[in-house]
Amino acid sequence: MGKAVCFGITCLDILVPGLDPSEFSKETIRLDDFSYSTGGDAINEAVTLRKLGHEPILMTVLADDAMGRLLTDLGRSRGVNMDHVKKAETHQTAVSIVCVHKDGERNFIVNNGSDNEIGEETADWDAAKEAGVFCVGSAYGAKGLTECLPAVLKKAKELGLVTCVDIMIGSEYVGKESEADPSAFLRYADYVFPNRSEAKYMTGESKPDAMAESLLAMGAGCVLLKDGENGCCLYRRAGGAILRKTFIPAVRCDVVDTTGAGDNFLAGFAAGLLEGRSDEECAKLATATAAASVRYLGAAGLKDRAEVEEILGTMQ
Repeated sequence: MGKAVCFGITCLDILVPGLDPSEFSKETIRLDDFSYSTGGDAINEAVTLRKLGHEPILMTVLADDAMGRLLTDLGRSRGVNMDHVKKAETHQTAVSIVCVHKDGERNFIVNNGSDNEIGEETADWDAAKEAGVFCVGSAYGAKGLTECLPAVLKKAKELGLVTCVDIMIGSEYVGKESEADPSAFLRYADYVFPNRSEAKYMTGESKPDAMAESLLAMGAGCVLLKDGENGCCLYRRAGGAILRKTFIPAVRCDVVDTTGAGDNFLAGFAAGLLEGRSDEECAKLATATAAASVRYLGAAGLKDRAEVEEILGTMQ
């Protein structure tokens, strides 16, 4: 079992399934059921890492309120180390209402919550010394989180941790590409995990190879460029301006909910790193983990490692 820090956003997800966007025109919508679960990139990654057999250390900010206490209990019940979570001073715990459409896609309604207080002081470096991997969930997801990443990732690298940075373009960054400076933190990122729209936001490029070239030029050690059902490409610099590119196909499966698929992907990759796997094998484990996750409602639906290994076996 390896230890990994999961640093970043945590919220309570309230999952509302089976909606059609047209239903929002109604004054009242009655459903058979809805549920709640852990949510937010960092705790999603932590829960999945635990199910894959590793020990996650969550570093985030929650308020001392009903939602925060519920999240703490839920995290502990799923095997996540919640002992290093910081207390929010001025915000309520972050809550996300996840409206899941009938095709598995979703919309989010979120409050102005505790994720706004994530910063450099959120990291507990004494606890981080015990880990092998430092996962960020997610750059551009919250302003304070994004602004502290250069210092936080630099410190993680100084401690000898392998750094993994997921990307999620939050509402406060939409349409403000000129204000973003990926190079500030990418120089300390061993692995970065954008999808194509996020990579376009970060680089201004429209073609996948050009996106990866730009991210590598900014300092990223390796780029995992995700393209949903089309799979992903792993890029590394192989000398000069030449890229070493490896394509990993997606796994076809019945999709119930894509919430947290990217978080599960990163968790699977981090698990592979903790197990000493090659980058390509890590990407396959990540793909299998994400494929298992979308068969369930919510980001935490994945059952166990055996489920992922069964999918992985079909990819060999």
